[in-house]
Amino acid sequence: MAYFNHAFLKCFNPTGIAANGTATSALTSGEISLVEDSDWQSTTGSPANGTLGYIVQGSYHTVDSIGNNPGHGGYTESVKSKGINPRFVSRLYSTVCQTATQSTSAAGIGPQCVPCGKPLFLRLDAKGSPALRFLNHNAYAIGDSGNVCCIDGQTHIDPALALASAASELLADPIVSPFARERTFGSGTSAVSAGINILKTSGLTGLDFSSTVGAGGTGYTVGDIVSVDNLSGSKAVVAVTGVSAGVVTSFEVKASGSGFSVATLATVNLVVADPAAAGFTVTAAVDVRTESFSISDVKDGTYVASTDPVGDGVSAALFLEGAYVETKFGNCSFDTRDFYGKEPVQIMLSLLDETGNPCTDCLITGSSQIVVNTPGVMASTSGETVLRDILMTESYMQSPYNQGNPDSARIREIEGSDDILASVDRTVLYKTYVIQHTVPRFNNPSGVFDNDQYCYKIYVKCSATALITSMDTFMGQIATWTAANGNNVPFQSSIDLLS
Repeated sequence: MAYFNHAFLKCFNPTGIAANGTATSALTSGEISLVEDSDWQSTTGSPANGTLGYIVQGSYHTVDSIGNNPGHGGYTESVKSKGINPRFVSRLYSTVCQTATQSTSAAGIGPQCVPCGKPLFLRLDAKGSPALRFLNHNAYAIGDSGNVCCIDGQTHIDPALALASAASELLADPIVSPFARERTFGSGTSAVSAGINILKTSGLTGLDFSSTVGAGGTGYTVGDIVSVDNLSGSKAVVAVTGVSAGVVTSFEVKASGSGFSVATLATVNLVVADPAAAGFTVTAAVDVRTESFSISDVKDGTYVASTDPVGDGVSAALFLEGAYVETKFGNCSFDTRDFYGKEPVQIMLSLLDETGNPCTDCLITGSSQIVVNTPGVMASTSGETVLRDILMTESYMQSPYNQGNPDSARIREIEGSDDILASVDRTVLYKTYVIQHTVPRFNNPSGVFDNDQYCYKIYVKCSATALITSMDTFMGQIATWTAANGNNVPFQSSIDLLS
């Protein structure tokens, strides 16, 4: 028995599962079902032994013909798979919903790492597909703290000020700046920059990382970004990390602000939260402190730099993250040939000495330093991939997607392609359910390939939790059906294809 080494692909993107006994002609747009060939009605159990099953989905097309011409009709016909023989099913699985993570890079130095007169050199590398497409090569830039001066009697530069000075040069570099930014929380006008963490034994007045919940308030959710006001200095910003029935149980300090003391402080100005959320307070911690500032806060004097970082025990860490944004077009001008990126840009920080070699001791033996580069992780199936697969399935059904011509947008409207474009959200991730089976060729004179393989991919939005639960049951139903026919193919749920 030989198999052709490619499986014919057909794709579905359902919005729901049909009730038991629904005729294929009665399926609504996006409704999917497993039907028997005996009555062509959906079944929520297993088809009878010895029968063929079909995956059938209601068409997204709203008009059956073009210009009321029956010679150009059939667009609202349901989408059907090949007949599936339960004895010839070979694979049943679903993929995991994996969100993309940004590449991050951190460089930390101790109080003795930047002597006066010897600048800190910081190198930032940008690598991966985004850099190669943008520049045709990987890129790097070097920033330094040479513009930071010492006062009379000062022996070392505050490491936070040295890192901020070098980082600002890197993030202003025209080559690497499109690929990185300082660590940021929130988005849009609510974004909060916090690229520098500072550990200092005294002298800081911001909200410390060890601060705790005062009152939990009501109406909060995990991920809410909340500003904390002490009514005197600058506001701090915290992210809610733990909630019980709307009551805050834990949080992380994202930006420390200034002017805080040991006190319970009211929160105001919810940055990302339900406006009804209120009552959350923070008990500030002081003294031995770890605080967070933006690079601009460190450079403009919001953070008061130490003139004796060794005596004050100042250590600092810089945090950058990959932030490349590619050009994308909307559905009106969508073209399947457009590039869409899957791989996140990879950024890497490194400390250098004056000769350009890697710095392993901060120029002074015994000083502390650490560099941690964390690669970004590619997301699972994106809506861009789903739409292209669905349009390929449409083309197999003699409904091609018109593109590249001056009047393509109008032709797509006439032929109903806009209905397909609207059925897929290109901005979200999808979970993929896969059914693979074979169809034997009983009359095959060549004898080379006597089985055709077919692969059906069913795409479900990762946010559609109810439909995912129903689809898990749907796939389990098919696994039970195959086992009842002597072909024990288990349903493998949430396989990570990227690991």
